[in-house]
Amino acid sequence: MNFKTKLVLWFSALRKPIDPSGETDIAALRKKSESSARLGAMMFDKKHPVAHIADYKAGDLPLRVYRQTDKSNQRIIIFYHGGGFVLYGLDSHDNICRRLCVMNDCVVVSVDYRLAPENTFPAAHEDAFTAIEWVKKNADSFNGNANDLVLMGDSAGGNLAACMAHRCREAQIPLSAQVLIYPWIDGKLNNPSIDRNGSGYLLEKATMFWFQHQYTPNPADRCLPEVSPCYATDFAHLAPAFILTAEFDPLLDDGAKYAEQLRTAGVPLRYTLYPQLIHGFFNIPAIAPQGLQAFEDIRQFLKTV
Repeated sequence: MNFKTKLVLWFSALRKPIDPSGETDIAALRKKSESSARLGAMMFDKKHPVAHIADYKAGDLPLRVYRQTDKSNQRIIIFYHGGGFVLYGLDSHDNICRRLCVMNDCVVVSVDYRLAPENTFPAAHEDAFTAIEWVKKNADSFNGNANDLVLMGDSAGGNLAACMAHRCREAQIPLSAQVLIYPWIDGKLNNPSIDRNGSGYLLEKATMFWFQHQYTPNPADRCLPEVSPCYATDFAHLAPAFILTAEFDPLLDDGAKYAEQLRTAGVPLRYTLYPQLIHGFFNIPAIAPQGLQAFEDIRQFLKTV
């Protein structure tokens, strides 16, 4: 099955996940999106067996911890799922966390942060930091190394990882790396790739604005550096970064421009644009060789930091 055939099947399976002009039943939308995510994973991914998977809570915040071995002082990836701050959770990104755990021989902590519109900014960002504090405090209980933390996320989760890298620097919490997978970085939503790729490639321009309105209904919040890290005033001494973007993604320019900001500030950086791929390919890596290569590229990057 060639790439174009797989892409057509993928679009047919998922269809358009949101009608931003009139969607009011958030619960039904989430159920539909979760079903689509599971179908996509079934069609285009392999479910890696992981030796130990356990659910925890940091207060009211659900977390899922993946661990392949019992060896001590393992590196910890804290993973934030995507979904526009409105959709998805632990189950939708289970395949990703399993693959990351197995390929990198490390602990993965998946974060089930609060979603909008029930919980608007800064709820998800506060939960993202709560997860870091919990991991630091409890790392020994799951054989993790509290001093070897990697922040990682896709899309809105990439936003959380990027923002938390700034917050950890200010809180003097050392990080080994940040991995930002087609991250949402700029609250202005006016980069050229949003228009160029904003129709026909799964993530629609109108849907992005709908997501934004759910999480940041107050327009004054949208370009705060706490939610749009490209508007920070200081990028020096952030954790080494790997930023991944996709050719047909509306968020392509977000990742590319943020990579340039980090590079200019002297942050150790790897930036890769994956050709022919769309937003969301990380959930369905076997859709094309480049998708699986992205996981291998992350593995190779993490070996250097």
